Amino acid sequence: MAMRSKPGERYLETAISTTSKEDLIVKTFDVLILASQQALSRMQADLGDIEGIHRALLRAQRAIAALMGALDMEIGGELAVNLFRVYEFWHHELVMANMSKDMERLSRVIPYFVEYRQTWAEAVTQFKAMQRQNADASQAMVAGASFAAVG
Repeated sequence: MAMRSKPGERYLETAISTTSKEDLIVKTFDVLILASQQALSRMQADLGDIEGIHRALLRAQRAIAALMGALDMEIGGELAVNLFRVYEFWHHELVMANMSKDMERLSRVIPYFVEYRQTWAEAVTQFKAMQRQNADASQAMVAGASFAAVG
């Protein structure tokens, strides 16, 4: 008997499959930040909540792994390699914070997550604006060519 997915799961699958790669990177940063902040809050509230802290930090680690996997080393060149190294360091810090339940270690990296997320969001906005300008210019050229052919 086939398992049916819940409406919420179908919505999430559709949302993810129709989102651009650029927007997915920003959303992945959102998950990274949220999970890290949740882990930090749990640490501050109750260091004995080992399972809750662990689950939140695992979500954060998976988000970083997804960011690492999204890098295209061929196209990105040196920038992609450098980003990979940064993400790798962050992943290491999250693993170490998880192992030792170290609030200080986690607190040090969260601001970088926020900063990089903001940088990515700005880059995506500029990229989309550039795409719109190129599309508008292409449409104007086609319209001009059509007019020229008629006139």
